This record gives sequence, structure tokens and C-alpha cells, in this order.
Amino acid sequence: MYYEDEQQRMESYYNNADLVIQGIPLEVGFEKDGRKHYTVSIEKVWKGKADALVDIATALDSAGCGISLDIDTPMIIFASLNDNQYTTGLCSGTEEPTDSLVEWLNTYDGKNIRTNKEEEEPAVDDEPLAIDCTPYICKNGDRFPRCEGKNSINYLVAPCDFSGGEGEPEELQGFRDVPSNHRNFAAISFVKSEGIVKGYEGNTFKPDQRINRAEFTKIIIMANFTGATIDECESNHLFADISQSDWFADYVCTAKENGVIDGYPDQTFRPQGFVNFAEAAKIVVGAFGIETNPEDHLGIWWRPYVFALAKIGGLPSTFSDPNQQITRGDMAEIIYRVKMGMDY
Repeated sequence: MYYEDEQQRMESYYNNADLVIQGIPLEVGFEKDGRKHYTVSIEKVWKGKADALVDIATALDSAGCGISLDIDTPMIIFASLNDNQYTTGLCSGTEEPTDSLVEWLNTYDGKNIRTNKEEEEPAVDDEPLAIDCTPYICKNGDRFPRCEGKNSINYLVAPCDFSGGEGEPEELQGFRDVPSNHRNFAAISFVKSEGIVKGYEGNTFKPDQRINRAEFTKIIIMANFTGATIDECESNHLFADISQSDWFADYVCTAKENGVIDGYPDQTFRPQGFVNFAEAAKIVVGAFGIETNPEDHLGIWWRPYVFALAKIGGLPSTFSDPNQQITRGDMAEIIYRVKMGMDY
């Protein structure tokens, strides 16, 4: 009641909390150390660190500032850490998410509201660049591995010297808009060298552009099925919003016939819709045949797929929550990481 304005109130909630998350309460247990405990599935973390599931305690009633969290309902939770136990209450700021609250959390860094420019140009972290395992491709077509396992190979002489000349053909060089310091450089180089992607006119890849369901499905199917399998798929009666003449029909057909995609309850595929990490994880796990654990489900459909990718290192560093829309660079990173994780 003593805050001068909404900004000051939100800053107080945020700064007083050790953990700020959006999560879904899955179950509640009572009479444990005089408090009720909620098991919360985390969807996004703005402050602090937590696993996929976190135990949040609160007082048993409102007289003790206890708060009731609705099961299976998303909540923004501000929690304090005491004796290795996260707690929340009526005066913590915990509430159901609103667009304005989520926007505020997305733009607050603990001190200031971040500007759009700062969002578009994130600070460079100190993590080392990923090893580029794109194979050497000689002018005569011979290939030499650049890595053994997850370690780079140091050749005493250039590997193509004995294969008709050093270097790569001009058409196999990197994309103009993917510099060597781009976070997805190694991944994008890999998917190009493997013939999984070709890019756009002018030798560009547009790594930071969001990717829709049709494009994503095509690329994942190309990475896992032969051209003959794709061409032979009978693309009749696929989904209500796809016709046989659509350029992506055969890829969607292959995905559907092999259980990679299911579509939506209204029998549509929504090919122009942008893909989020949850959808991408399901498609990738199905296409690559990655094993999932049914016990990871816990009432949330995407959890087994995201967990399965995480276990083999298939999630890119940009992953923050399952509803986050992915970019073309993210797509390349997922394929690259999955193939490396499965091969080695």
C-alpha cells in the first residue's frame, strides 16, 4: 500500500524474490512442516535457477499469508528461498499471468527496463564458440572429417592437398549472412554441408528469421527420409488446410504417415503458423526416433519430448520456455546437436 506507483511495486516483488517463474501447479500436499506444498512444473524462469519441477511451500491459510494455487493453471510465482525451501504468499506478487506482467518481466533486468534495442542486440556471453565439425569438402568431391567424436582433428597437412586441390567449391562456402562468430555458425555450416538446407537467393540463410510449420517439417523430414520415400507418399486426405498441390504436401504426408506429426483437433495442420520449441521437440523426437520416458509426462504433453532432447544435448542455448518461437538458426542448432548427440 506504500508503493508510489506500479513500477515500484513490481520492482519490490522482483527484487525481494529469489525465484521468479511462470509455472503450472501439478499437485498439492498438506501438513508438511505446517505448510502446504505445491509441485510446480516450470515453463519459464526470469530470476534464479530451478529444475523442471520445483517444490513451492505456502502457509496453510490466508491468516498466515498463505496463498492458494489452482492446479493445472499457469501462475507467475515470486518465491523466497529459506533453508533450501522456496516459499510464496499473499504479499509476494504471485498471481495468474497477464500480458502486461509477462511483458514487464521480459523487459526488466533487476535494475532497469530493457529497451527494444537492447533486446535485439543481446550481450555476448563468455561461453566458448562451438567446435565447427563441418567436414572438409574438396574440389573433387572427396570429404574428410573435421572432428573425431566431439574433438576437432588437427591434420599435419591440409587434407585436400592429395585430393585435387585444397579448399571448398565456391557454392559450398558459408552463407553471406552467417558470420563465423554467429552463435549458430557451426550448426548452419553442418546442415548446409549435409545437403539438408540450401538457403535463399544471394547465398543467404536468414538465421534469425522465425520458421513456420511447413518449412520446419520439410527440413526435418529431409534430414531423416530418402527422396524416394518422400516422393512415393500418397498425399491425399492429409489435413483440411493442405492440398496435394502444395509444395510441402509430400513432406507433411511423410511426416504424418510415419507418426511424426498429428495435426490439430480440428483436422488442420496450420502450415503457416510459426513453430515453438514444444512443437519442434515433438517433431524432431518423432522423426529421429529418439526414445522418450512416459514418466516425464505428468499431464503436460510436450514434457517427454523436451526432456528427451535435453538428455542428448539437443536443446540450443537459446531455449527458455516451450512456447518460445524458434528461428531458422535454432532449427539448424537442434538438428546439429541431435545428430552429434546420437552419433557420439
